[in-house]
Amino acid sequence: MKPLLSMVNFAEYAAMKCVAQLIDAVPNSELKQGYMAQMLDEVRHVNQQMYLNRYFAKHVVDPDGFAGGKKLAATNLFGRASRSCFETFFMGDPIEGALNLQVVAETAYTNPVFVAMTEVAATNGDQATPSVFLSIQSDESRHMANGYSTLAAVVSEPDNLPDLQADFNRAFWRQHAFIDPFMVAVYDYFQANRTSSYMEKWNDWIAGDWVESYISKLEPFGLQVPPSMAEAQGRMHWIGHTAAMVGFAGWPLVYWRTPPLSESDFEWFENKYPGWYDNYGWFWEGFRDLTEPGSGNPFDLFGEMPPLCRVCQMPTIFPRPDISTARIREHEGKRHAFCSGPCEFIFNEDPGRYTAYKTFWELFDGWGLDEYISKNGLLRADGKTLIGQPHIDDDPAKMWTIDDIKALNVEIKDPLKSAESIWVTA
Repeated sequence: MKPLLSMVNFAEYAAMKCVAQLIDAVPNSELKQGYMAQMLDEVRHVNQQMYLNRYFAKHVVDPDGFAGGKKLAATNLFGRASRSCFETFFMGDPIEGALNLQVVAETAYTNPVFVAMTEVAATNGDQATPSVFLSIQSDESRHMANGYSTLAAVVSEPDNLPDLQADFNRAFWRQHAFIDPFMVAVYDYFQANRTSSYMEKWNDWIAGDWVESYISKLEPFGLQVPPSMAEAQGRMHWIGHTAAMVGFAGWPLVYWRTPPLSESDFEWFENKYPGWYDNYGWFWEGFRDLTEPGSGNPFDLFGEMPPLCRVCQMPTIFPRPDISTARIREHEGKRHAFCSGPCEFIFNEDPGRYTAYKTFWELFDGWGLDEYISKNGLLRADGKTLIGQPHIDDDPAKMWTIDDIKALNVEIKDPLKSAESIWVTA
């Protein structure tokens, strides 16, 4: 809940801005009424989630990270990726924002976020989250209807279709590129008593309900399923596990605790995602060996951390490091990394949208890891113990401190600046 609440709460705020723009831009009074009702919902969601965050900060055993999660997300490896994703709700023209928010994020992805996560919360003994999230999801049905009404209005004018399709293609990939790997990592890796996998939820709600019952029915009006849908579906078996590796290897950079996996976890993952152990088992066995304070540099599990995509800000090692679709190219004298063909295509449409948004590695290149942790508020109240930990053991003797990090002498580096980087080819 520490990463989920801070990142989703920004999405609710971005949604509020999106519908405000729609109210100003769309002259139809019936649509305006729907947008105004949605804006009230979004204000309520922002406040509900912040009150839930406050409840956790006051009552849970390990409140660090809840108290400062909103601030910490701005300079966090995955927090910056989440902002890049959810800023699409208001950074383009209002109709493009509606496609990102109402047509893709709310119609396709609120079930995985607000319904599936209540299952995780309940199995972990958390009864507060289901009451809040299911209340929020009851509003989303109206927001989905707003999106459908917006689409119906736009497709009624055939001249809109080329621009609408281009915006829709971009919107789907931008939401998929962050939400799906993030949700696999949160849903599959943090359940106490695992049942279904995120992949199963995705097949039901995204590939099934959203594509077959919603988007496909708009094809007679000229709007097509995004061509990148097939690539997204092909990536789903692996991308979340790859994202989890990067997130767990970078645990000193985050404001939550990352538990190692057990043998029973290995069995569950292999059952749900055949081939998982052959491709990821080495990492998790190595991760278990690095949980003791000062036991080693967690980044070394990769050799070095991978570059980040200029468009989606996610690691460029998807779907798996050994079959990565990453590409490196120069633009205006500077190297840029892309995680996939669709992200590079999106960049080429309008490079100016993305060149000014620095990646995490660019922001902190050359910083000592201990310097980053200290200056970004990632220490607990004692001023020495890290908020992030590679375990969930509360024994003080097993908690990493800033002195343990200093002793490792780790420097944060931007792989794109290094000619010797293992991820960058000439």
